[in-house]
Amino acid sequence: VLLEFMCSSRFQYPIDAIDLVKCLCEEYESIDDAKHLIKSLDINGVLRDLSEKNALIVHKDSVGTKLVDIIKEINMDKIKQLCREYFKDLPKSMPGEEEAEIAEKQKQEEEKKEKYSEMNIEEFNKLVGDILQQPSIIQRELINASHEYQKLLAMPTAQEKAVLDMFRQNNVRKIDYCDQGTKEKCCASKKSAVPCSKVHFREIIRPHTDRSLGNCSYLDTCRHMDYCKFIHYAIDDVVDKNDEKDGLGRGGMFAEELTPSQWINCDLRYLDFRVLGKFDAIMLDPPWDIHMNLPYGTLKDKEMKALRVDLLQDEGLCFLWVTGRAMELGRECLEIWGYRRVEEIIWVKTNQLQRIIRTGRTGHWLNHSKEHCLVGIKGDPKINRNIDCDVIVSEVRETSRKPDEVYGLIERMHPGGRKVELFARPHNRRNGWVSLGNQLPGTYSVSYTHLRAHETGRNLVCRLLLEKKKIILL
Repeated sequence: VLLEFMCSSRFQYPIDAIDLVKCLCEEYESIDDAKHLIKSLDINGVLRDLSEKNALIVHKDSVGTKLVDIIKEINMDKIKQLCREYFKDLPKSMPGEEEAEIAEKQKQEEEKKEKYSEMNIEEFNKLVGDILQQPSIIQRELINASHEYQKLLAMPTAQEKAVLDMFRQNNVRKIDYCDQGTKEKCCASKKSAVPCSKVHFREIIRPHTDRSLGNCSYLDTCRHMDYCKFIHYAIDDVVDKNDEKDGLGRGGMFAEELTPSQWINCDLRYLDFRVLGKFDAIMLDPPWDIHMNLPYGTLKDKEMKALRVDLLQDEGLCFLWVTGRAMELGRECLEIWGYRRVEEIIWVKTNQLQRIIRTGRTGHWLNHSKEHCLVGIKGDPKINRNIDCDVIVSEVRETSRKPDEVYGLIERMHPGGRKVELFARPHNRRNGWVSLGNQLPGTYSVSYTHLRAHETGRNLVCRLLLEKKKIILL
């Protein structure tokens, strides 16, 4: 009788043993002698037995002057199990619940009929389509498993961590940019008068700026800022005074072991490369003639093929930047110079907000948001393999300036070797590198005790005498 009453919806707890007896008497008052049998029942003993079977939780407490048991919680699954043990013929639905379950099912059926009767054929087909498009249990398990596999594959291995620690630069500081962009938006999002400690940007608004056009993809590196109507940005915080330097002498992790940066202002079409000696790595950023208006002079295809780059190296690596129609021409040049193309580095261009630039300056049919660097090899040089990735994601800066990450990549592949960059510009000068180009400021060298220049009928390349740590121009 007690178990049957506990399974019904009329049973409410917490309840003490005295009130429980009263409720049982009221529940079964229609049965003869039921009240007498219930009052003669040792209710406290029954509650303790049920508590030992984990069917309910009983606490002792005082009610008036009596110490009685109080039911705090019940385990309905255990109560129903005990009912089935005592009543073998008990149906699956417990006493007192059968009528409620039947009524609930009838109500649900009526709601479904009412819902579908009001639904037209299109809505019904859409509902069926949505149900069919939902992934099954097996599909969801496969998707979750694939996400776990991707997460595991993305984690660096112990070997990769060891190699990364080996080549990690000292005193490298990561710059964190605020997701809000400007200080005003940062304060508004925080509802505070003080912005966060991350680096922010400030808008560059000029008389011709049209705010309705939105942001320029190049931010502050746009070379058309004098008439570009888009909104441009500049860094609002000074991160480090040393960052304002022109970058001379920054040679990466091998800065202490490398010679100072050296450069020669010359026309590479007429310079005799034999006087420079041999190099372990060569990088070229030629002014390809890509049939577009560019802010600098270009070389014709035949002039590029005629360069004697082969004289600079017996064995080693050559890194050749190409773009547009120069993709195939660059491969031809590598073959002419005696190299075998083995790799290709992709530079994905981003702005200062770390977003991909979608309005590239080059491209006849599509805007180019990336550049390619062909990697050629000559001979069998001793280099470090499989250290770096073939994709560089970096910000766009001055016109034709390539990412600094490529210099670190070359240093790690061939640490400490002699390196030369052809068609270099002032911002390319670095420790351990010899820079050659016609846009460099004069000439500076400490590696050569002398350099014999030569003349041609068309162009006087250079006539200079170089001494260690001193230069005399004649």
